[in-house]
Amino acid sequence: MQPALEKIQSIPGRCILECELSSSSISNVYLGVLNDVKAVIRVDLPVASRLAIDRQHEVNVLKDISYLGLAPKVLYSDIAEGILIWEYISGAQPLFTIEEFNTNTFYQLGSCLYSLHSHPIPKNYVDIFSNSMDLYQSLLVDSSEKILFNKALNLYNELLQDGKHKVLSHNDLHPANLLWDQKYYFLDWEYSGVNHPCFDIASLIKSLKLNEREIHEMSLGYKFGSNLFHIDKVNKWIEFIEYLEKIWKISVAKISDS
Repeated sequence: MQPALEKIQSIPGRCILECELSSSSISNVYLGVLNDVKAVIRVDLPVASRLAIDRQHEVNVLKDISYLGLAPKVLYSDIAEGILIWEYISGAQPLFTIEEFNTNTFYQLGSCLYSLHSHPIPKNYVDIFSNSMDLYQSLLVDSSEKILFNKALNLYNELLQDGKHKVLSHNDLHPANLLWDQKYYFLDWEYSGVNHPCFDIASLIKSLKLNEREIHEMSLGYKFGSNLFHIDKVNKWIEFIEYLEKIWKISVAKISDS
């Protein structure tokens, strides 16, 4: 925690780190207080600057969609120092057990996703997804890695041919990035940007292991997008996401080791 304590000295006012919530090769996240407001504080590690993410773009997106109530409110950011602080939201990671959740909650999940995908794409958006794919391609130089990347890229390009317009997407939806407190909140927007709507849909279905009934309920919440939830379409997107997860792990390991 010492490096983070040193970094937060530059923050105006009173900032306290209370405990670590999560740690990764990219950043550390802490529960704390900023000027008497309970907050979540993310401090980047050096590897973050070498990924194809744009912290200012992340802040811009969070501010742009603030009226949707889907994400925490940004309290402070210092892009140069790799610090982002947002207001703490009480709640818990949804477990989707029969006792806690019913079909209505999956409807709400689809409704929240639809709200995000219906939001106008910001004029000065950064195409984080395409930039990330370019970075991964430059890093995966071994023959087996190139084969993996080309399989993923060819499948992605094929999936984009269905005529659906790209939307503002979260691009990293899985259980750890969902918060439930009588409604859903989406966390960790560092990969947010334009993408095919099925990427977020398939990410949720895959990571939450949704069954046919739950998928149907989520599609109802998504309003007029039920064709996006067709099982054959979803399975192809899940195949691409599985490729991408392998590519991301290889890429982060290469950056960390260099």
